[in-house]
This record gives sequence, structure tokens and C-alpha cells, in this order.
Amino acid sequence: IYSATYIFHLCIKFSFQVPLYRLSIAWTRIYPNGTGTVPNAEGVDFYNRFIDALLEIGVEPLVTLYHWDLPSGLEGGW
Repeated sequence: IYSATYIFHLCIKFSFQVPLYRLSIAWTRIYPNGTGTVPNAEGVDFYNRFIDALLEIGVEPLVTLYHWDLPSGLEGGW
């Protein structure tokens, strides 16, 4: 969803003084197989860094769950 260029995009948004940024959290990045009790640490860390970068420049994150993103382990139904 977000590449390494997200800092560039944040700088552009900040230069226009946009106070909010809507981002979607991909289910597959947090739980790649769709289930489990322990989230993917790399996925959680990615979103933590992204949200921290937003807050650092004074932009409020509006977080949603990207609901069209179905992990491969759940394809065919829940």
C-alpha cells in the first residue's frame, strides 16, 4: 500500500498544510494468513512508523481497515 516514498508524500501534504491523512491498514500486512493470535511484527512496525511520521509533522491520521484485501488463507470464505 505504501512504499518507501511515503516521507516524500507526507512532505507534500504538509507543505499544503493538510491537517488529516486517511490511510488504510491492509489486513494481509498484519495477518498474512488471515488468522492467528500474534500479528506480523513487521506489518505492525510499518504502520507504527508511518503513523509516527504523520504525528511528527502535525498531521492527524484517520485509520481505516482495507476491507477488500482478503488473505489467501481465507479465500473461498470465512
